[in-house]
Parts: sequence; C-alpha cells; structure tokens
Amino acid sequence: MASKVITAAGGIVWRKAGPKGSGGLEVLLVHRPGYDDWTFPKGKTDPDEPLPVTAVREIAEETGYRVRLVHPLPEVTYRVRGGLKQVAYWIARPVDDETDFRPNREVDQVRWLSPRAARKKLTYEHDRRLLEAFEDLVARKSHKARTLVVLRHAKAVGRDAWDGGDLDRPLAPAGHDRAKELVPVLTAFGARRIVSSPVTRTVQTVDPYVGATDELLELDDRLVEGASAAKVERAVEGLLGTKRPTVACTHRPTLRDVYTALGIDGPVLSPGHALVIHHRKGRVLASELV
Repeated sequence: MASKVITAAGGIVWRKAGPKGSGGLEVLLVHRPGYDDWTFPKGKTDPDEPLPVTAVREIAEETGYRVRLVHPLPEVTYRVRGGLKQVAYWIARPVDDETDFRPNREVDQVRWLSPRAARKKLTYEHDRRLLEAFEDLVARKSHKARTLVVLRHAKAVGRDAWDGGDLDRPLAPAGHDRAKELVPVLTAFGARRIVSSPVTRTVQTVDPYVGATDELLELDDRLVEGASAAKVERAVEGLLGTKRPTVACTHRPTLRDVYTALGIDGPVLSPGHALVIHHRKGRVLASELV
C-alpha cells in the first residue's frame, strides 16, 4: 500500500543585517516548542491551494513577515507519522521590515542568524542540506534573482460564439473565475509591474490583481497576438530590464516568440496558467510552471 503523501511548502527567508542592510546575510529560523526543534518556516497546504501560496501564507503565519518568493529550492521529502511529507521550498525576501510575530503554541521564537550559525542551530539534516543548496545559489548571486511571470490569458468566449471584433472578445465565466484565483499566486511572487496585451481578454485576466494591489496596468501592443517576433523580442527585453517583479499577460500564439526572446524552450501554457521566470542580468536562472 502506497504511503499517504502530505504536501507542504515554506522558504528560506533572507535579509542583510545591520542598519539599512549594511551587514552580512542572515536567514530566518523558527523554534517549535511542540517538537523542540529549530527549522525553516513551512506548513501544510490547504485544500486546492497552490504551493507558492502555501509558502507565503505559512511563512507569514509562523514568523509574522510578509514575503515574496524569489527562486525555487530543492524539494525536501521525509517520512512522518501517517505518510510521506513533500515540502516545496523557495528563497524568499521580506516585503518590508515589519513583523507582527507573537509567541504561540506552534512557534515561540523566531531568530535571524548567519548561515554559519544557522547550520549549527538547525535540528534536522535535511534542513542543513537545504541551507547548503541556498548557499550555492548565494555564491552565484541567484538569491538576488528578478521575477517575470509569463501569463497566458484565461479562458475566453469562443470565437464562434462572439459577434464582435476579436480584440473585444471577453473572458468566459470560467475565465473570470480563474482571473480571481490568480490574485494570491501573483501576490506570492510579489508582482508590482503588470503588463498586458491591450485586448479585452488579457486585460480582464490581470484586472482582479490590478484591483487588489492598486498597481498601474501597462498596455503593450507588442504582446498582442500576431505581433512580429522582433516586436515581441523588444518587449521582453524591456520586461527583463526592470527590477520590480513583473507579470506579462499575452496569448498562446505569442508565447513561442516570448520563449525565443528568453532563450528557453518553454511549455505550451493552458489558459490562465503561467511560467515563472527567475532571471538575473538578462539570463534565465530557473523557471517553474504555475
């Protein structure tokens, strides 16, 4: 009989120590009194909850810090009472310096430590291996990766069922539902720049996130279906050039040129799905399907 799989997610949260980040790198550990252990913040997924959303929620619940995800880390698998636990991890950064942490029955202490001190403090070998993977990424400066979310618009009303022009073809009811579901996912990656093809169905896909964050929506006709490969390439260059985590909503036929401009062999995305690109200085470091 196969073991029950318990899914969870968390992260290694890092910051620069000292006044205005003038010191060395520190990572955030939590102490759980029920286990008397020191570990990285993590927790089990809620039903139907995407793993990136779980990671951000659990880090906030255990540490009081709001974070954004920066770069994926290796999945950790280990046996627990009742089955096999699979934990997805990301490198994460605090959105600000504020925390509303209060000691409780689950976590009674949080502590910022240097990686060297954290290695001595961590209770579990699998956490020490995870820390090693993080330090390898730090050595390559991948912990400072920037984020680009390449998003295909959600399900639209069929062409045969729409009497108006194609540029005005809206989302179907299922597409509107998916657009709302995207809000916590895009929040998990800290999207602060929202760029869309100017057609109705792409704009409607990101509109709930724009409304939830009050960020400005940029319309870029170089991301519209049928734009030349050269125009798409110039649009992607601009997207990679910004420091702010960015989401770009486009169309299935345009994805091929987006991937070519990124220098990757990306997947065909289903409506309302995204490929999260982690990049630095124009080079793709990692990607993950959401």
